[in-house]
Amino acid sequence: NNLDIYPNPSRDVFNVTFTSEEVQDIRVRVFGLMGEEVISEGLQQFVGEYVKVIDLNNYSKGIYFLEIETNQGVINKKVVLQ
Repeated sequence: NNLDIYPNPSRDVFNVTFTSEEVQDIRVRVFGLMGEEVISEGLQQFVGEYVKVIDLNNYSKGIYFLEIETNQGVINKKVVLQ
């Protein structure tokens, strides 16, 4: 619920922030429209505020999906590269 992605849409860079209230393993991934994984990051025993700049400058314009997998489940958000 505390996930923030901005700016969205973006021309190249997205800022991703969220807070993990408990220690857990987290996986952050970005997929293209065809399901290809373009970014993947695994966090072991993470707790606290997560802040990441995702640079999609080298990827083609279009719709991408940000997926965050936590102990509570999976969160999917659409990001638009214009």
